[in-house]
Amino acid sequence: MLLVSAFLLFEILYKAKLVKVNDGFFDAKNSLAMRGFWCLIVILVHVPAAYTNRIQDMIGSFAYIGVTFFFMTSSYGLTLSHDKDPDKIKKFWRKRLPKLLVVSLLINLSFAILNMIVFGDAITLKNLFTINGWVIWLIACYFAFWLSHLIFKQSYSAKILTVLLVIIGSIIMYTLNRNGIYKSTIWATECFGFIWGILLASKRDVFTVFFLKKWQIKLLISCCIAGILGVSYLRFKPIPIAGDYLLKIILGLAITLFVLVFNTRVALGNRINYFLGKISFEIYLVHLGVFHLFSRFDFWNSSSVFIISGMVATMIIAYLLNNVSGMILKQVNKVLV
Repeated sequence: MLLVSAFLLFEILYKAKLVKVNDGFFDAKNSLAMRGFWCLIVILVHVPAAYTNRIQDMIGSFAYIGVTFFFMTSSYGLTLSHDKDPDKIKKFWRKRLPKLLVVSLLINLSFAILNMIVFGDAITLKNLFTINGWVIWLIACYFAFWLSHLIFKQSYSAKILTVLLVIIGSIIMYTLNRNGIYKSTIWATECFGFIWGILLASKRDVFTVFFLKKWQIKLLISCCIAGILGVSYLRFKPIPIAGDYLLKIILGLAITLFVLVFNTRVALGNRINYFLGKISFEIYLVHLGVFHLFSRFDFWNSSSVFIISGMVATMIIAYLLNNVSGMILKQVNKVLV
């Protein structure tokens, strides 16, 4: 697990450069590099309880920031794209929905077949057509974005409505979960990343100019704030609403802000995290199936062997399915066009 930790540091810091101004701040390559890092962190939080260990648990505790980051990159790209060309809203679902559904259904089918071959499990409609909760949340945020831009021609008003709809959805899902009406992993706090992405895309230049001045001091301050909020969250998270909801949202924002401040002068990107970033969506969906499949074998002699094997298998399967889904999506897009 120390080797895993070392690899994670190497993966994100290899070829990192300290520059006066990171001209590529949060552009396509930069965000891709960070997606490649966070998708590995997310893997570690979903290790089955029988195979967890202290190092894995410590690293995995930051996974909700990774999910927040995935929401943020999605809305950031959407906002920039539609600010440049508002007419894109007419083709919104044609471009977004196929990738989410094709990849999800392909992964469902692949693991249904694997479990049938290895364990003799029956293939059911539930196995084939269940959509991951995070994907459903992302589609819901997309719907808020799409609806807002249909209602308002003015981009500023559309952004405000999108933010309000995401907040309302978050509060509703948190309340349902808290009252036991809907028990599930609901990402009621992580979905605020969708809001952070809209704000960052709208005020990107203001953000970078402000934090580039006295960068070291502001980086240290943002780190201290995140640390203080992190300790506070550990103490107060059992408190309903104030602790497990509001404080968690603020902590997520603080850690995300620290990462962004760091990135204003540190240029990130290398072949490894670019590769992982390109298949990060598949990695997220595949790792759950891999861990479930692997946990049904009883020959694992340590949690680390299980975790490393699961991570390697996840990356290989995700890469293969990314290529297959790419070919399918080409044909789907031809039909839709």
